[in-house]
Amino acid sequence: MRMTLREARKRRGLTPDGLVEESGVSRATVYRIEAGDVTNPSNDTVTKLELALRLKRGTLVFRQMAEAC
Repeated sequence: MRMTLREARKRRGLTPDGLVEESGVSRATVYRIEAGDVTNPSNDTVTKLELALRLKRGTLVFRQMAEAC
């Protein structure tokens, strides 16, 4: 199942700041991804987010990918 960062974060019961603490990804980056301003985050960022959210690799989908589906 593929999902956006916001969907995955809410499903895990985290606030954006909670995800920042869990993942080590900057607050600005988390907010920019959720707003759709970042559509191609680095592999390192995606890995950190997926690990913090306890997701399998490739689960997160970003705006550019979501629009293509």
